[in-house]
Amino acid sequence: MNEILERIKEAYHLETDAEVADFLDIKPSTLSMQKNRGRLDLERIIERCSDLNKNWLLDGEGRKRTVDGAYTQTPIPIYTSLDIKDLKPDFKNSPKAGDIYTDISNGLGGLSERDNLIGYVNSGNEMAPIIKENDIAVINLDEEPVHDEIFLIASSHEASLRRLQKEQNKLIAESQNGKGTPIDIDVDEPHRCIGKLLWVIRRVQ
Repeated sequence: MNEILERIKEAYHLETDAEVADFLDIKPSTLSMQKNRGRLDLERIIERCSDLNKNWLLDGEGRKRTVDGAYTQTPIPIYTSLDIKDLKPDFKNSPKAGDIYTDISNGLGGLSERDNLIGYVNSGNEMAPIIKENDIAVINLDEEPVHDEIFLIASSHEASLRRLQKEQNKLIAESQNGKGTPIDIDVDEPHRCIGKLLWVIRRVQ
């Protein structure tokens, strides 16, 4: 039974049993009681996880998500900042604002999996007017660095949004609105592309 809960956490970027209970729309105490009895409410779990392959969800076999199953209400986790360790984001220790629930379809943007998406709250004005302070940047973690696209880049202790440019067969991360020095992500100092900007979510003023 615990394996099923761990798969739910993995599929929907959840960290605690309390978050799982919230996702399943039950009380944490109810979930705890079900775990102690070794009897989860599988009917509710299958209903709430309708976009997951039931064989994977229940037994860990096959693809994580169904090819033609329901794709409604898929959560994208939103982080207010990212804790960077060894040039990789540590999602477990990064402050999370919550989730945005969306009905992203299988064909939109050529995405076949949605568990590779995160939201990152832009704390600065690095890419104005494209990305402003407090905008939520939706990042695809699986994209490789390419010319003339905006990427979330990790340094030794922080992450920032930068546009990549190819110069002399090297990818250079542009400076922030003309301030500071461009970053040679291959040479100057340790930097790594975390993922590519797909969309920007902006609060209506």
